[in-house]
Amino acid sequence: MQTERLVDHQIRVEVVNKDGFLTVLFPDGQQLVWPTIDKQIPPGVFYLTLSPTPVLPTKQELARLVLQEILKLET
Repeated sequence: MQTERLVDHQIRVEVVNKDGFLTVLFPDGQQLVWPTIDKQIPPGVFYLTLSPTPVLPTKQELARLVLQEILKLET
């Protein structure tokens, strides 16, 4: 996926990690419960990215995208 289109393919979710289950809460109220014990996944807000490839953009690429969006808003 082109990094320029990354924002168009993300969804903000809330993650709860307790009692051996990860619960992913979607904005429309749906839930996905995944039985796993991984104490390294903190509860909180995450962004799911729909991509046919497992590679995510680097921090530098993401920073460039954020700056591009900021500059678009100022014009």
